[in-house]
Amino acid sequence: MSKSIIIVGAGPGVGYETAKKFGTEGYKVGLINISEPILVDLKSELEQDNITVYYETADASNTEKLNQAIDRLVEQLGGLTTYFYNVPGPLGKSYMPMTEAPESLLSLFLQLRVTSVLSSVQHALPYLEKTHGSVLISSGQSDRIAYPYTGIMGTAQAALKMLMMHLNQELKEKDIFVGYFPLDNPPLITDEKKEANREDLPGGFELTKEMRITAKDVAAEIFKEDVLRENFDVRIKKA
Repeated sequence: MSKSIIIVGAGPGVGYETAKKFGTEGYKVGLINISEPILVDLKSELEQDNITVYYETADASNTEKLNQAIDRLVEQLGGLTTYFYNVPGPLGKSYMPMTEAPESLLSLFLQLRVTSVLSSVQHALPYLEKTHGSVLISSGQSDRIAYPYTGIMGTAQAALKMLMMHLNQELKEKDIFVGYFPLDNPPLITDEKKEANREDLPGGFELTKEMRITAKDVAAEIFKEDVLRENFDVRIKKA
């Protein structure tokens, strides 16, 4: 049986590099993003490496639409081996004191980073049970450290980590691997133009290239752990 991966929140960074890594290893790739132009661009780039790519547009905050997109992709892919949820939320808008945090923005992060994760994993389970597949989730170090101005994303990430710990325990008996990947800094996008135009970093972000991990390195670590199925909480940080 052929292998396949669905990436929710596929973009030019970790999403693209993960699609490329899995694709070059023989996986068929399904991409989901709210923006069709982004998906068209990613599909074109990946197909240059002879990777089989399908995509569906969906807003990850709408669980019904997201689950419908998953169904359509599974049909096109002929099954599902790996489900990778990589939706960060509107990070660029979230850097602020919690005393000033709008309820609506926190609610959106909780929807994107917790509720939609649970709903979509539940929906994908029948497919993954057939393949004894994997559920992979990306996150950040604000799940455990209260850095200034990261309270909105950190609150959601902390809830996400607890959710994934429960899923990890419950899905072991079904032989489904759960991988949780907290990143210690925003991964560097390979394409310098796309890196310069990204909107998910706060003003004054000062980490140098030498201090940052790359999206390509993250993708390689995710693939290794998915194949080995050894670890749940893999911290990905700059050495």
